[in-house]
Amino acid sequence: MVGTRLVSTSAGAVEILHVPGDRSAVLFFPGGHCRAATDCGWSLYAGLGHEVVSFSRPGYGGTRVGRLTAAEFTPLVGEVCERLGISSVAASVGVSFGGLQAVHVAAGGGPRAQRLILHSCAPSTMQYPDTRAEALLGPVVFSPLSQGAVWGLVRCVVRSDAGLRMMLSQLSNLPTSHWWDQMSVADKDEARSLFRAMRSDSGFTNDLRQGHPGGADARRKAMSAVQCPTLVTASRNDGGVSFTHAEDFARVIPDADLVELSSPSHLFWIGSQKAKLMSTLHSFIQD
Repeated sequence: MVGTRLVSTSAGAVEILHVPGDRSAVLFFPGGHCRAATDCGWSLYAGLGHEVVSFSRPGYGGTRVGRLTAAEFTPLVGEVCERLGISSVAASVGVSFGGLQAVHVAAGGGPRAQRLILHSCAPSTMQYPDTRAEALLGPVVFSPLSQGAVWGLVRCVVRSDAGLRMMLSQLSNLPTSHWWDQMSVADKDEARSLFRAMRSDSGFTNDLRQGHPGGADARRKAMSAVQCPTLVTASRNDGGVSFTHAEDFARVIPDADLVELSSPSHLFWIGSQKAKLMSTLHSFIQD
């Protein structure tokens, strides 16, 4: 089992998961509530034979660099790569809230990435969270003071299939009756493991402040500065992030293609569509 490690940088410790591979490195930025070791898709790239460096972004896990924005954290990503001896980066990959970090790395100021891949990401130039209720409740429910109790409750809830089904229903726009029976036992175990691994620490509130409408121009500038080929994947069934963010990324980033997935929820890497997704990634990222 590959474990996490701390890498010293000029701003403090950065926690990473470093998975060796025969193919060039992928820099992976997990979404909200996830630290470096939380598999929210990095295993896809390890499965394709790539070296993977997954980062605990500011506020998550053992990363201790303060409340840095994605732009401010980008030079530290470069320092980590230098420490690891990584000079060639096949792709900067972001999932959900990690997309903003992946964009800034691809836009420059860090290690040069040959490609950018965004999976179910937000915020784009549009604000995120998508609803006013989520924007108001998120900082309260997932604050550093309350998040431990919240995730403790979630871990209890997902022990049962009924509880897991309830949690997954929050991440889908489809009735659970349309897709629950299509999930294999392995799929359900993978989703359950994900919920058990989640924590917000102080990272989620740091993420939320970077999705405000006032930051739209800065996000647009970073997206417009990306010069490498970009793959955007998303599903209209995603109940966690509106599909309009994917359309916005594809419209603003100069050389971007949008691939629509059939994933029934925000957890795009879990389920029967995984093989097709792996094929799409292999075709796009091949050395």
